[in-house]
Amino acid sequence: MLKTLSYINITLALIYYVSYLINSNSFAALGILVIVTYNGFMIRNIERELKFGWLHYGLGVLSLVFAGILITWTVNIVLSSLDHNYFSNSWLYIAISVLFIICILWQLVLAWLIR
Repeated sequence: MLKTLSYINITLALIYYVSYLINSNSFAALGILVIVTYNGFMIRNIERELKFGWLHYGLGVLSLVFAGILITWTVNIVLSSLDHNYFSNSWLYIAISVLFIICILWQLVLAWLIR
């Protein structure tokens, strides 16, 4: 399950980057890099049956921080969409963001419970 979630998170990270952050120089690009790196380590550890080290836990915490930032951005977009009534332009962003947040948090919880 963790391996599948890792592949899903990498795919969602790339979709999120290509769709919304291609010209960004903000923390979001760094967050995407952290997510991809963490999930790459997760896949490698599952395939080789390795234990997690401090680097993995550090990247997990940074992934959690990025998920929190993504939650804040998504809530701001939803509130702004409600105020200005432009959900037609923001539904796809909100859907991808919510799915991405759920997958990140689900993977971190499963990794914590299993490891």
